[in-house]
Amino acid sequence: MRTPAAAVSPFLALSALLLLLVATSVAANGYGGGDAPAGANGYGGRDDASPGPKGDGGYQVPAYEKAVDGLDAGFYHKSCPDMEGIVQRAVRKAVRDDYTLAASLIRLFFHDFAVRGTDASVLIDVPHQSERYAHASRTLRGFDLIEEIKTELEARCHATVSCADILTAASRDAAAAVGVPYWPLKYGRRDGKDSTADEADRLVPMGGQSATELVRFFESNGLTIMDLVALSGAHTVGRATCGAVRPGLCRRAGTLERQYGDFLRRKCGAGGDGEYVELDGETPTAFDNQYYKNLMRGRGVLDTDQKMLPDSRTGALVRAFANQPSQIFTHQFAQSMRKLGEAQVLTGNEGEVRRKCSAVNY
Repeated sequence: MRTPAAAVSPFLALSALLLLLVATSVAANGYGGGDAPAGANGYGGRDDASPGPKGDGGYQVPAYEKAVDGLDAGFYHKSCPDMEGIVQRAVRKAVRDDYTLAASLIRLFFHDFAVRGTDASVLIDVPHQSERYAHASRTLRGFDLIEEIKTELEARCHATVSCADILTAASRDAAAAVGVPYWPLKYGRRDGKDSTADEADRLVPMGGQSATELVRFFESNGLTIMDLVALSGAHTVGRATCGAVRPGLCRRAGTLERQYGDFLRRKCGAGGDGEYVELDGETPTAFDNQYYKNLMRGRGVLDTDQKMLPDSRTGALVRAFANQPSQIFTHQFAQSMRKLGEAQVLTGNEGEVRRKCSAVNY
């Protein structure tokens, strides 16, 4: 399934505008602020990245934009030509039946990425041992849908499509179902064989982190500060449990808008840890830039989200997304999601193609 030609031109135009906004912010503030000085690549990352091919004017393609060996847009064209159609139809139906599943699939994809990259390790079901049973995973959803898609693909194209590719495509289609621009994908990811709860609890950001810790996490996985701020915008849809919200309320004197803070304390005080709070209380079912506007007003539900505003590395981007049309944010979100799905992946002879997403092959 190819991206419609008409979708390409607006994407490039809006991305160019966003880059102009970011360049202006960088010139004024820099990305190095706080205690993480910027490197030669301008993102606070390593200065020793291998040089990329140069175009006119000596431009170097950043390391995070280079093609990933083993991934190809036509990977399943002959071996499983309807792979994308099968995933898309299943996801669209699931999201029509339950709108909140879109945010859940995006979150499931991010949790998988956070531990050794996108290798579908979060889907492995070994009670009390695998990532799926980590404290960090306790509210994850979407496992059954991914397994249903895998079952259909196995019937059509046995031992061909990896669970990592299914999860990547499902998260893209979930985002598109709620208004994010469609983006083309490359396939060929392989499934990981290792999955431990302890590793997930150690690596997955779950609240309480400083902006510096979040920046370090993203950069250590091949992403940028732009990706951190854009992907955090997934919180414009979806919900958080009071168990995740309540600890941050105690740390936020002076940063949480008083009236909204009172609302959160009442709601989470009356309910238990399993009570849900909309992450965007203004437009909870719209994938728009209201999340960033909420941060500007001191109405971030999660402590880690609100911390991005005062930080010199992330604050300029929060303000840029808040003050520009929503399309600027949604197009950058699509680009960052594409990068997320290509970071730290297994390809070629690495890993395996699981027969069931919930179990490694034996």
